[in-house]
Amino acid sequence: MDFYCVKFMASSALTGETYTGYLFGKKKQEPTYNVAVISRAKIKDYVLPDIKNGYTAFKSDIDIMVYKLYQDDKLLSLNKQFSAFFYTSMKKFNSEIIGTKLYLAVQEGDPYVVKAIIKELLFDWADETEIRIVAEKFDFEDLTWMASAIKKGEEGISDYLNRDDVKSFHEVFPVIDPLDGYPVIKLDVGDPIYTLNIQDKGSTEKLTLESKIISKELIPNTEYLLLKVDLGNGAMGKTVVNKNLKVMIDKVKLEQSIKERQIIFKDETPNVIMDFANETMNKKDIYTPRLKSFDLVLVMGFSAIGILLIVLVAIWLGAF
Repeated sequence: MDFYCVKFMASSALTGETYTGYLFGKKKQEPTYNVAVISRAKIKDYVLPDIKNGYTAFKSDIDIMVYKLYQDDKLLSLNKQFSAFFYTSMKKFNSEIIGTKLYLAVQEGDPYVVKAIIKELLFDWADETEIRIVAEKFDFEDLTWMASAIKKGEEGISDYLNRDDVKSFHEVFPVIDPLDGYPVIKLDVGDPIYTLNIQDKGSTEKLTLESKIISKELIPNTEYLLLKVDLGNGAMGKTVVNKNLKVMIDKVKLEQSIKERQIIFKDETPNVIMDFANETMNKKDIYTPRLKSFDLVLVMGFSAIGILLIVLVAIWLGAF
């Protein structure tokens, strides 16, 4: 288990409000979250997300609902205040500790601890609450598999995956890390990347492959990239991903790849001035200034006059 997700739905008899949201994170890290509150008077105007839905679908539903709540004049202020309260509550109990407690509780399959944590976070606002939770656990491959399934629905992507130059390539998808991952748009040709072979849709085996980017192409008028990757042993892979996708990387190997690329670029940068100077110095017909005959006559004339003046001065001084 690498990640956890806790989805909750709670209600308060004291305030008459309904609270819903999710927390997603890793062990020893501050979780990411989104929360919403709806008053009793407005509850009939909204369809609440189903916490039984998978994390990706539930997250999407919550994010959309929060956006709509912020457009509702009667709920805008309430949700702003609740969002600020929840942030303060997370800081009060230390976000990293909350994240670790939730991680361990989900890992051990203990819903009572998870409920107690959410109740504690809400208590100063809502007092006692009736709460329902659904928790999920994921590893990197699970999230990657889910993201690749969503990607399949993007219009026009199949056209790029079926192009003649990649038709024989294995279909893969980068192993994602939504919290600590590296933006794929920042990776360059030659950089290492972990991928998951998704060619066989019926296979339950999730094998992470150490790969290397050999081509990166921005698909026109979209937010997507077409990547070609070297899977090793002569095998090639292809994938289309959102350019802002965060992927799992080996920091040491990535730094080494960047250093090697900088050395190559440095070596290939021509020193134009020095090359031109060296080329010029090797030529035999180098221009050298020469004195013209007229210039020579002037120099000799002035020299003779100077000598004559010196002799006259010497004679004149001797007479005295």
